[in-house]
Amino acid sequence: MQKYKRILSMDKVPEYKFLDAVAEPNETCPIQILEGNFAGIIYKYGKISLEEVESGDLKVNMEVNVITSPEGFDQNDQEFTKTIGEIFVNIIEKGVETKEPPIDLEDDVHQD
Repeated sequence: MQKYKRILSMDKVPEYKFLDAVAEPNETCPIQILEGNFAGIIYKYGKISLEEVESGDLKVNMEVNVITSPEGFDQNDQEFTKTIGEIFVNIIEKGVETKEPPIDLEDDVHQD
């Protein structure tokens, strides 16, 4: 597993989908990126934590397990880090917009 930090905002979050059919009990639901430079990559989030930095901003630290990726893929690529961070933020924002209960990546996220 690799640890990532959210860096910058993207102009457009790529389309993605939850892979409920392969989700393991008590684990986060795998996510497949459907478009862009990382189309086809399947990953899931591990431990996620928020940390306030001196500037007052929040830094998002996350462990990510890449399940499927093309040959030669570099999991430490900064653009990939940014992409999965923005997908995570998008998942949280969708939950807030719909006023659904807080998202639990080990439970609620398993729903499309």
